[in-house]
Amino acid sequence: MRSGSHGYAVAIGAVLLALALRALLPGGFPFLTFYPAVILTAYFCGPKPAILCAVLSGLTVWLLVLPTSAPATGASSVAAILGLYALVVSVNLIGIGGMQRSQAKNARLSESQRILTLQLQRETELRVANQRLAEKTLLLDLALQAADAGTWRYCVATGRAQLSERMARHNGFGDEAIEIDIERDWRTRVHPEDAERTLGDLQAAIASRGRFVADYRVILPDGRVRWIAGLGQVEVDEAGTPSEVVGLSLDITARKEAESKIAHLACHDPLTGLANRTLFHARLGEEIARAVRRQASFALFCLDLDRFKAVNDTHGHLVGDALLQVVAARILGAVRQEDTVARFGGDEFVIIQTGADRTACATVLAERLIGAVREPIEIEGHSLSVGLSIGIAMVHAGDDDSLAIYRRADRALYRAKAEGRSTFRFAG
Repeated sequence: MRSGSHGYAVAIGAVLLALALRALLPGGFPFLTFYPAVILTAYFCGPKPAILCAVLSGLTVWLLVLPTSAPATGASSVAAILGLYALVVSVNLIGIGGMQRSQAKNARLSESQRILTLQLQRETELRVANQRLAEKTLLLDLALQAADAGTWRYCVATGRAQLSERMARHNGFGDEAIEIDIERDWRTRVHPEDAERTLGDLQAAIASRGRFVADYRVILPDGRVRWIAGLGQVEVDEAGTPSEVVGLSLDITARKEAESKIAHLACHDPLTGLANRTLFHARLGEEIARAVRRQASFALFCLDLDRFKAVNDTHGHLVGDALLQVVAARILGAVRQEDTVARFGGDEFVIIQTGADRTACATVLAERLIGAVREPIEIEGHSLSVGLSIGIAMVHAGDDDSLAIYRRADRALYRAKAEGRSTFRFAG
């Protein structure tokens, strides 16, 4: 209630109330009823309405009260009226001043307390925020350290990147944070098969203002190859133009090696390292398709060891497994790199001789295989000797039934075994 209109209303109301109570008060006392009204007016409404109330009080005493309570006339009457008026105004103003000073003091104290409370709140909030930031920074550092992750920042305008210590180490730039030029310094470290693709992914992410994700290989100064996973987010300026890419780098060499081992085990024999049935059938299908496209031929070999069961029965399975490993190595040494050698289990092997367009080509390989396996094998102080029987199926364009092709070579193998062993026979 500090508006002027409310103050004036209170002042007028106080005067009217005093007049109404005049008949109930003893003589010489009526003007005292104005003091509470003036003081209350000052407290609730402010100084201007209070002064108005004081003036009205004096005028009321002068015009209405004194004529009945003080019958003096002339100069003495005027002097008495003015004296009483001055007394009323003085008392009122003193009361107003005291209350205003008290209010001002209370207001200053309240404001000081409010400011202090706000400062304490801000300091508390800032302290809590700093503590949370420190905790998050610590957790981030621990996570980066546990993951052996590095950070990087690429500037789109300059083509330069700032690498953290781990990122620099991942890419073979030492163990200190460094700033490099991507085209001049980084491209030369990336495997030739990955550089163009990785930089293309980076530019595509910048153009789309999206995320950058790429796996690439780095060739270290000592010749070792390391797999790196790059993750980044494109940042834009106030105009919406891409300004930089901020990201992480993870050394995923161990993961890639594990994936490679798993993939190898899925397609290779765990004992000899040769292709297994799954990979063999895939390669056979590819070779049949190639023969159709090029109107070419190839040969399929089925191989079986002679006297292998006797070695197992006499010396045990461990010696037998070692013998199979040596035989597999000798077979691999007798074929070309583009040929496929697989082990189906036990002492049964198969070979795809690609590009064998004549039986003479297959004959040369068969004789070389038999000669290689015939040589004695030394294992744990034992001199072991086994032979090799081979069945061969020549495959021409138009032969697209892989199972029928294999059966032809397998039947030829049994003929070779039945007709003397350590020899070969052609199907058909």
